[in-house]
Amino acid sequence: MTRCSRLAALSTLALGLLLTQQAEAQKSGAEVADLIDLGAEYRVRLQHVDPFELSGEEVTTSTWAEQRLRLDLSLKHDVIRIVTQLDVLDGVVFGDNGVFGQDPSPISGVSIATKRPNNTKLAVGLPEGADPLNPDSYVPVLVGADPIEVNLAYGEVLTPVGILRVGRQPLAYGDNLASHEGTRLNRWGVSEFGDIADRFLFATKLSEIYGVLVDGPNHVPDVSQDNGLIMGLFHDWHNTDKIFSAQDDLAQVGLNLQYRARKADWFGLKWQDVRFAGNVVHLSDEKFASDVLSFPLRTDGKVGDLTWSAQVVTINGESREISEGFAALSGRQARVQKIEGLGAFARLDYELSPVTLTMEFDYASGDDDPRPETPITSFSFSRDFNVGLLLFERILAFESARSVGVGIENLSSLNADSFPLTEVQSDGRFNNAIALFPQVKFDLLPQGHDHSLHLRLGVLFAWPEAEGGVVDPILTALAEDGNEITDDAVNFHGGKPGSYYGTEVDAQLQWGIKDRFFWTLEGAFLQPGSSLQDEHGDAVPAFLVESRFTYVY
Repeated sequence: MTRCSRLAALSTLALGLLLTQQAEAQKSGAEVADLIDLGAEYRVRLQHVDPFELSGEEVTTSTWAEQRLRLDLSLKHDVIRIVTQLDVLDGVVFGDNGVFGQDPSPISGVSIATKRPNNTKLAVGLPEGADPLNPDSYVPVLVGADPIEVNLAYGEVLTPVGILRVGRQPLAYGDNLASHEGTRLNRWGVSEFGDIADRFLFATKLSEIYGVLVDGPNHVPDVSQDNGLIMGLFHDWHNTDKIFSAQDDLAQVGLNLQYRARKADWFGLKWQDVRFAGNVVHLSDEKFASDVLSFPLRTDGKVGDLTWSAQVVTINGESREISEGFAALSGRQARVQKIEGLGAFARLDYELSPVTLTMEFDYASGDDDPRPETPITSFSFSRDFNVGLLLFERILAFESARSVGVGIENLSSLNADSFPLTEVQSDGRFNNAIALFPQVKFDLLPQGHDHSLHLRLGVLFAWPEAEGGVVDPILTALAEDGNEITDDAVNFHGGKPGSYYGTEVDAQLQWGIKDRFFWTLEGAFLQPGSSLQDEHGDAVPAFLVESRFTYVY
């Protein structure tokens, strides 16, 4: 036999042994039977923000309550599993709201006779009769809400060589910089939006194949997903549009490789829940000549009283899609732009029971030049990777949504091929910023009780990453009148770009019962810096108070 044929025979033997041992492991001790796994989470949020706009008088004190019921259903039989996730009344505001005869309309035309609330949620929009080209015209408005939204629906099968998943599934698992699975993994605030993809995924444990090759029939299989060397391959369908043309198809392919160890003895120390992960992701299409490579890296773990988590994401490539929209907005020629983005995150926790000290560092590259011929250098954290409670989550989310409203109004009459302006709306994402976020947590009840109670405090300091400060790309592009962009640049409040976002003080008090019920009280105070001031140099402090009830099944 040749060397290649011997290797092929050994690989076939290893896979066969692995399959046999996995089957035996399933039959012994815990025989796999038909299984229905149901999970649920219901939460109610009572929120108060004062004010939303730091230099205006239209949107000041705002108070509302909203809700969400999340249902997770998994059906398993033998080697197959079907997974679904639904959100019911996601973001629906308490009450029978709206204006009768308009959209949205309350169920009852007489408020005092209301006996059944409707389904509405909040969005930033334009009231009737307001000026669509004035960003100050855009305010929180009520819009109709879908009572049921399907997040996930995919099938999974355990094959002889690994797991195969096909369908609508999480873009990534866990709280990653570039994408977030949308579950309760945040220290501050809540998870609202999971990143998903229509995906073909195959994953296998390389460490198990190696174990079979070395130990043969004596190898004890480990089919867990948090121990060993794991490799995943995936293909995502992001856009198909015209099914009779492949030019407008946007596809993403990637490779994930991660080493995980629940426990390890290295260098004379006890390590727990260690992970080293790397990804290579390629995004491409023909329509806009998009060709983008991304390299997300991550490590987590615990040694002694120190817990660490660190991530780095680099994005490099080129595309004409962003340029198409901004070129139409500014009257310039669309071009293929270089894309160069960088994001980083690091957090260290040191436990001095009952106190935990934390230092967090956040970095997202920014772009202070929205012209279509210059490189795109911005990076945004995933929507649910929360940094603080108020500055990025509320204030910048609101002001950027106002700017997007103006931009879309301008583009809607130009028959543009691309609407990249929606990406300017941050939706709370951390972008164009360098932040230091020291925190401290006090566990007010000893461990081992049915009840838990903690107090968490933090101070967020944030600066723009881009040399030109915080630049609103839409209003800056509309105002641009020459070769220089710096004299036309404005921030999201209409003032100069500035050099400091501000200082935010956050506090959280949480009481839990058996990890099934949580009452959380959060508050924040923001002292704005120059990047949040209007053209007159004005910006007032802002406050946030939220009372949250969460039920977990």
